[in-house]
Amino acid sequence: MKTNSTALFTTIASLIPKLSLSFLLVASFQSSGLGQVKKVEIIGTPVTQNDRVTVRVKATQDGDRPALELMEDDFRLTVDDKPLEFDPNDWKSPEESTPPPAWIVVLLDMSGSMNAPDSSGVSRLQGAIAAVREFNNQAAKRGGNTQVAIVPFGEPGENCEGYPVNPATIDKFFPAGDFKLDNYLDYLLNSSPCASTNLYEPLSQTIEFLTNAEDSRFATLENSDQPKPRLAVILLSDGYHNRPNEQEDFERLVKQLGNANDLTVHTLGYGLTANQLGQKYQLGKSATRADVVSGKVPEDEFVDEARLADIAKATGGISEFSGRADDIAASLNLFLNSLLGEYEISYEQPDAERGSKHNVVIEVQSSEESEPIKSESVDYTMQAFGRSVPLRIRLLILFMTLFILGVGGILPFYYWGEYLKKEATES
Repeated sequence: MKTNSTALFTTIASLIPKLSLSFLLVASFQSSGLGQVKKVEIIGTPVTQNDRVTVRVKATQDGDRPALELMEDDFRLTVDDKPLEFDPNDWKSPEESTPPPAWIVVLLDMSGSMNAPDSSGVSRLQGAIAAVREFNNQAAKRGGNTQVAIVPFGEPGENCEGYPVNPATIDKFFPAGDFKLDNYLDYLLNSSPCASTNLYEPLSQTIEFLTNAEDSRFATLENSDQPKPRLAVILLSDGYHNRPNEQEDFERLVKQLGNANDLTVHTLGYGLTANQLGQKYQLGKSATRADVVSGKVPEDEFVDEARLADIAKATGGISEFSGRADDIAASLNLFLNSLLGEYEISYEQPDAERGSKHNVVIEVQSSEESEPIKSESVDYTMQAFGRSVPLRIRLLILFMTLFILGVGGILPFYYWGEYLKKEATES
């Protein structure tokens, strides 16, 4: 029996990359057909180099999901209140653009319920780890400087040491694709989850760690032209916060989330939805915490779908829910696209001068039926130092230099020579 389970997991794990891509493609086509762009945002300050400007743009649909199917013809530029054409070759899709630096913490639930099988037949732990492994590989393929930390969490109990979350356990970042991440996933795969779920405290500890103003890794210097690093937490859980005073704990967490500027939390529930549990146990309604307390729904099957959605919403993140390993992998890739999936447009600045100030607005027309969506205007300043002088200025300087040398150097020597010849002739 153990051999059959191992073979089944191996098969599922090998199919996840293909299934993930398939689900992403399906989701992309559905988005283009059903959803329109709701928001266009210029990310950070445009980067200037010589006379060129590079702008990073994020487009989202309903639920803060990234709009990944846009083409260069869908974008319009307005620079200094005037329309500006850009070369299509200077437009890059999210898959082509170099992602900004990112620090991503994956909080992985290691409660005892993760031993239970999902709807595809593999254990939730096996499905989750295979999905995180694929997420790590996809992040590595994008290039850039993406740092990933995998942090298991769970409260200790009888005969269970638990998985504490603190600065020491969080601060284990490695570049995406690093073999150490794969090795750690192998270690977790061979462990036996036994902890109970404290959902809020591990997330609170992680937020405090990533928003530490004294840690230079997670911030950029003021007025720097380098892109600000993306800070993100992915919370993957198949349970709910089963501590006393849950409401007070949640209110404190929401307040902390509201103060966590520049940090995004994506949540991923793994298991049966509240509606599916209600049908399974013939409740005639969606399952709630009260049904768990009364014993109508087993504790290890209830996932707090509503709380996970509220947590993500508090930071503008995405909340997904699934009971299958392949869907979990697709959701993690959706999170990756949301974090790093930005379009890039470069253009030549008209009448560029050193230190001159300008502004840009990006407009997206996602379909003929919808109204165009505009970003807010963003200001930027052309390079004042370390910038090569435009060709026309260099030619002017060369001409003036030759003229000055001619008038102030060659001509006086010429006339002085003529004067000496005349003096010699007369004498």
